[in-house]
Amino acid sequence: MTSRRSTLRRIRVAARSAVRLALHVRPAPPAAPHRAVAPAAVTFVAAVVGLVIVTGNAAEARPLATRSASMTVPEPSTTGGTLASAADIARAVNAVDPQQRRSEARASRSSTRDPLHRWVRPNYGPLSSPFGYRWGRLHAGIDLAGPYGSPIVAATDGCITYAGPEAGYGEVMKITDWDGTETWYGHMSAFVKTSGCVKAGQEIARIGAAGDATGAHLHFEVHVGGVPINPIPFLAKRGVWI
Repeated sequence: MTSRRSTLRRIRVAARSAVRLALHVRPAPPAAPHRAVAPAAVTFVAAVVGLVIVTGNAAEARPLATRSASMTVPEPSTTGGTLASAADIARAVNAVDPQQRRSEARASRSSTRDPLHRWVRPNYGPLSSPFGYRWGRLHAGIDLAGPYGSPIVAATDGCITYAGPEAGYGEVMKITDWDGTETWYGHMSAFVKTSGCVKAGQEIARIGAAGDATGAHLHFEVHVGGVPINPIPFLAKRGVWI
């Protein structure tokens, strides 16, 4: 196994070197401009063969063949040949190394999704009641105490699906995240927003004691797949501590 890996590694290095060298077209005499086409053809064949040898999968070679067939070879000038651009070299090397392409694709996806995963604490008051059963029924969220009228912020990016009265909550706001996760905010004294989309940390309401509440606090819930879960470990996995 080690010998095979070593052989594949040497083949991959040799293929990269061959592609880089072949893409630099040698100067052609003015009388024979057609000779400049030969190195490009050699590059195409060498890259495809090298890709099949390294990956063991002919399917990896098809995109390269398609791209190479559509490429036009610039006419050489009377003073010398044409030097391949850095972009051409990068494309050829990436074609020989599919792992690099996959890594770049993952990095690209990650960079676009990072902002969507931001979570913040909805209120900085102390925990006054945890998630779990009490008085014979499920307390489906956590309570964060705070001064009456103090700000409540969106725990993450999302769009408001409901803001208004609901039994037990007094006034409630429900926000749906990009992946379907819902956050509920209850007992508010006032709404700052009642519709549209919000960003993590944006003020959405004010703390109150509406509904079944014994004092001013925020009742906060997290629903995944329509089911309430304990917000404390959920937020901890996202770097937010209660």
